[in-house]
Amino acid sequence: MKRVMVSAAIIASMFTAAAPVAAQGWESGAFWRGAPSGAWERIGFLQQRIDRGVRDGSLDRHESWRVQRELRNIREEAGRMRRHDGGRLSGTDEARLQSRLDDLSRRIRWLRHNGW
Repeated sequence: MKRVMVSAAIIASMFTAAAPVAAQGWESGAFWRGAPSGAWERIGFLQQRIDRGVRDGSLDRHESWRVQRELRNIREEAGRMRRHDGGRLSGTDEARLQSRLDDLSRRIRWLRHNGW
């Protein structure tokens, strides 16, 4: 019985902790608002965000170096995938790139607003 009560308390605390995030109106896709949908266009969009962060000082030199390196890796992977598939990205490749771009975009957003 004690285990059940402890488990119920843990679960209740998890839902209570998540409530403030929902109350703040956080949107999971807000970092892509106004962005193009294609992988190559999104790469360019992220490059512009990095450049803007460097210009306005919201990304320091070390942070910008890290995200530039990751974007370069994504760009190189996209090129390899494209060459492998005859100049086009397969649906699986596109999904993989989009996932990596999502992760990088979240990281850039976090760095620009919170820093390390």
